[in-house]
Amino acid sequence: MNTQDLKLTQIRIDGGTQPRVAINEEAVDDYAERLREGVMLPPVTAFFDGVVYWLADGFHRYHAHRRVGRETMAVDVHDSGLREAILYSVGANTEHGLRRTNEDKRKAVETLLTHEIASKDENGNPWNNCDIARRCHVSEFMVRKIRDTHSSIKSKSDSQKRAFTHPKTGKPTTMNTAKIGKSKSRKKYGGISPKAFKPVRQGEPYEPKAAIELPYKSFYAANTLISVMGEALAIEIANQILEITKGTH
Repeated sequence: MNTQDLKLTQIRIDGGTQPRVAINEEAVDDYAERLREGVMLPPVTAFFDGVVYWLADGFHRYHAHRRVGRETMAVDVHDSGLREAILYSVGANTEHGLRRTNEDKRKAVETLLTHEIASKDENGNPWNNCDIARRCHVSEFMVRKIRDTHSSIKSKSDSQKRAFTHPKTGKPTTMNTAKIGKSKSRKKYGGISPKAFKPVRQGEPYEPKAAIELPYKSFYAANTLISVMGEALAIEIANQILEITKGTH
């Protein structure tokens, strides 16, 4: 590690190394005021992969320098890449700086459970609970609870996905079965999905297999009939209604 003065434009903050849920604007204001008063803030920490400097600790100090218009800042630079920056970030702010919230701790744990390049150890195996707790400086109980929640959500999501071959492309794909029977048109069409019925072709006998609940408003009722019966039959029904009602007026 060596300490350098780097331009803020050289430092990347978009690699998933932000350990907090959100930036605390009051903390940024406080740091910015100290800078205006001439106080030297401690260096931030970044990891250099040979091309990019990835900020891993000191996001509030970084934003404070930007707020007061500074172009450079002191940085403790480690020679390593983005993965190492993420692994460092999940344990940052445990002994100095703004205290982490429970949400911040949860985010750190979730990073090591789900992040594409940081969720496995050096051997390519998922981190165990004790390793995550040690790196994130949280209890093993907290890690276990969060992991169980993620496993439950993933299991439910996987159980609602069914593999099948697409009828048009012939390619394998998946279907989210949780959405079956749910239609955006239900509210509009009074609790019935027009797509749930197959239109009847003209000339074919119509054998009702289910009652059709028509909406109260005529416009939506007409649209439902067209979607369910097909345009030709819906028009014929409309004409029959006109014929029947002629004698009633």
